Amino acid sequence: MSSQISNIMSLDDHVAKINLAKSKVKISIFEMAEAITNAVNQLENRQTELANKLGMSKGTLSKWLSIGSSNSLIIVKRSAPTSFDTLYQLSALDNQYQKYFGKEKGSKNFLKLFESKKITSSSQRKDIIKFLKLHKNKINKKENVKVEKLNEQKINSEIKLKVLVKSKLFFNTIIVVPSNDQLNKWGQSGSIEDINNDYPIKSLENVDKNIFQQCLIKVKAKNIDIAIICLKSWGFNYDKILIPTQPKKGLAEVSLEFVLIIGSKGNLKNNVLILKSNNTIDLIEYAQKTGVKPFLFIGEVLTNKNWIYCID
Repeated sequence: MSSQISNIMSLDDHVAKINLAKSKVKISIFEMAEAITNAVNQLENRQTELANKLGMSKGTLSKWLSIGSSNSLIIVKRSAPTSFDTLYQLSALDNQYQKYFGKEKGSKNFLKLFESKKITSSSQRKDIIKFLKLHKNKINKKENVKVEKLNEQKINSEIKLKVLVKSKLFFNTIIVVPSNDQLNKWGQSGSIEDINNDYPIKSLENVDKNIFQQCLIKVKAKNIDIAIICLKSWGFNYDKILIPTQPKKGLAEVSLEFVLIIGSKGNLKNNVLILKSNNTIDLIEYAQKTGVKPFLFIGEVLTNKNWIYCID
């Protein structure tokens, strides 16, 4: 009587078979992700149509595209986890690293996670989310330090204009009191580009074009032409000139008297307010009544609430 051969597999045999199946699943995920990425790249502006043909939502298609677009993840796909959701989180992490560190350094930092075994084929979605949170906290911490330094500068000293530009702050109402040297320099140059390079006020504008924004420039009447060029350089449309009351009737020489040149953009506001004088306190009062927060004063030291000042 012939002995019957047993077809019962051992635990190790089952594990080996399942792991083989898992590896095939992972290969299929990457193949599909790369196929979808190629399709999206070739079929310009037809992503919605492609998603409908594949029977998936645009959100799901975007996740596949994120995986297929992550060159760093594709490099380590043999060591990567199998779960689709985990792979998507990894592609998001790679994307965040590259946005923050730059393409080359970001990819290098991502690959280090695999080289150091911090991420392995056994890593789960929750493990990757921890790395995403750590990265986000790191960014927030650095941003908070920037804000603290800026606030410290507000309290202890004037803020340089270029520091304001780097801070990404915006202002809806700006008063500029340029020095004589500055006006002479701009007058000799006469270039719109040079003025904004020197005083990059255009970089401080509110991107919301519906918000009323104004720039008020205090100069002597002989420099009106330079002030109007400045307004153009900074993206403001010339509106009006405010001049002091003349004690005598008829035409009078005002070239050495201070005037206020006003430009604006966004939704215009009509006002008939009178400026009491060219003194700083009156300029501020006028700007607050006619303008919108946040307020910036360039050219003098202030202690007024709600105003930031800088001297360049």
